[in-house]
Amino acid sequence: MRRAARQEVPAAFEAESVAEAESHAVTWAFPEGGRQAWTCLLGSCLLMFPSFGFQTAIGSVQEYISTNQLAGYSVRDVGWITAILVFLTLFLGVQVGPLFDRYGPRTLLICGSLASFMSYMLLAECTKYWHFILCLSVLGGIAAAVITTVSIAVLSHWFYRRRALASGLCMAGSSAGGAILPLVLRALFPRYGWTIAIRVVAFIALGCYALGVILVRGRLPLSGSASKATIDFRAFKSLRLCFLTVAVFSFEFIIFGCAALLPTYVRFAGMSTDIQFYSLTVLNSMSLLGRVFPGVAADLFGRFNILLCLVVVTMVAMAAVWLPFGTRDETTLLAVVAVFGFGSGGWLSLAPVCAGQLCRTEEYGRYYGTIYFVAAFGVLLTVPVGGDLLQSTTPRVLIGFYSAVLLVGFVALALSRWALLEWRWRWKVKV
Repeated sequence: MRRAARQEVPAAFEAESVAEAESHAVTWAFPEGGRQAWTCLLGSCLLMFPSFGFQTAIGSVQEYISTNQLAGYSVRDVGWITAILVFLTLFLGVQVGPLFDRYGPRTLLICGSLASFMSYMLLAECTKYWHFILCLSVLGGIAAAVITTVSIAVLSHWFYRRRALASGLCMAGSSAGGAILPLVLRALFPRYGWTIAIRVVAFIALGCYALGVILVRGRLPLSGSASKATIDFRAFKSLRLCFLTVAVFSFEFIIFGCAALLPTYVRFAGMSTDIQFYSLTVLNSMSLLGRVFPGVAADLFGRFNILLCLVVVTMVAMAAVWLPFGTRDETTLLAVVAVFGFGSGGWLSLAPVCAGQLCRTEEYGRYYGTIYFVAAFGVLLTVPVGGDLLQSTTPRVLIGFYSAVLLVGFVALALSRWALLEWRWRWKVKV
């Protein structure tokens, strides 16, 4: 009896230890759903709507100030305002990641949201070139870097297996913003003017930010110190990373160049003012679909494979339809912009996932940060270069130039896939 009692005590103690270990494991397990996870995702979508969504609709703002407050400046000069805005969003986003690990989402989102709202309110009062640089480019870029980075990063607390789906749905919030905000501005600009229109956007943003800050919450404990930097140029020792970086640079160059210059392209092509705004709505509406559906196909047929197919389809549409016929007919332009929007949405969602296939899991942050650090400079250059090209030549030359850049991106992506397969090209491999 005593021996049995002695055996029962360790057994009970062991059972208690197992239960405690299981409880600890559940704490660290990813929910992959549930009310809190989905409300956090909804909050991230709301935060992306007026932050990154405004940047995908920035072409309507750039076109307005090009023909009003800054009518005396060239398209290239005005393009620097947009270029610096998007550049700072991508460039500083890499630096926000370590701050998120240390301070969590709430503090950063409150600071970023207030800064973004202030940026919009000040933008409504801008009349000079340096006003736009300070209020929209610098303050708006810093605020957007904080909001967009935290909105996506916080999803890693709640999703692992479904993280790609969650990220795609989050980015769909920015596409919705890019589709709806041009329509809002189209209705407000002629009726109320610049100041009232931008203030309306500011208060729409404030409402989205307030709800987003309430809904978004972190789940995992904060780190005691900031994480290590995520930029490491030694990663370029990998040829597959070098090729993918060139591809992503090309994709970002084209995507943000078209988003910023599309309304100006429409004006130079001699089309109506309505098409300037509606073209952005079509572009971003199709981009929303392109950020979700190709991800489903990629899980079945391979991420690189689907991304290459999207690039080929978009490149053919640009070179065979947009280049020769885009300036002739509004219906043709909207149709090819729809194809471009769907394809470019797939580029944005699949390129980071492809980067994850080039390295070990623990290296992903370093690879991702390094790739998009370089790609940020493509965003910085695309609008001034494209604007100067558009103003000094013809709209067709601009589309021809972007088609050539996309060809470079396609070749680089194909070489990255080839390097991933150890330089043995196999068509039917799921990769």
